[in-house]
Amino acid sequence: MEELTQWVLDLRGSGWSFAVVALVLLIGGVVTFLPSQSLVVALAALTAGDEGWTALINLFGLFGFCVVGMVLGDIGTYWLARGIGFGKWSWMNGRRLTAVRTRVGDQLKTRPKWVMVTVRLLPMGRIATVLAASDARMPMPRFLPLCVLASAVWVGYAVIIGAAFGSFSTDNPLLMMVLAVATAIALGLLAQVVNGWFEKIADRRKAHHAAG
Repeated sequence: MEELTQWVLDLRGSGWSFAVVALVLLIGGVVTFLPSQSLVVALAALTAGDEGWTALINLFGLFGFCVVGMVLGDIGTYWLARGIGFGKWSWMNGRRLTAVRTRVGDQLKTRPKWVMVTVRLLPMGRIATVLAASDARMPMPRFLPLCVLASAVWVGYAVIIGAAFGSFSTDNPLLMMVLAVATAIALGLLAQVVNGWFEKIADRRKAHHAAG
């Protein structure tokens, strides 16, 4: 156990660990089952355990690496969808992803910033927003700023959760890391439930207006 703890502690402030997480976020634009958020939260929890300004500087470094990785992954997914019809492949057209993708596409015209940021915080939200933007043929000069904004909010959210637990107690970094990841997963599930409620309310209102 002591060896495992020491190995984990060695990840603090490690540039290669930041690069690995950024690479996971880049690939995660297509490979949606990777535990991207859990990795960011876990590493942020460990990094926050550093002393003084070192922790703050390294957290900003982690944030920067992750945003770059996520944006590059989104750009790659966007062009794959535009170029080879990646978004039309059968495994990209599951019932839930298709529903979210359609709903995002409907709202991109009226409130693109709100949709790109909020939906990304939900499970499968990242791929849904990128594919919806591709479906709508959103120009890259418009897509890129929205992508950067959404990625920064998503990464910032994950880093803050991890940092909050990591700075709370430096005596047991493994426990803080596990608690941070568990909290992030629980918040994601809660957000999914709340979003489902709002979707049902919106559908009922549409049905009511259609009937009226």
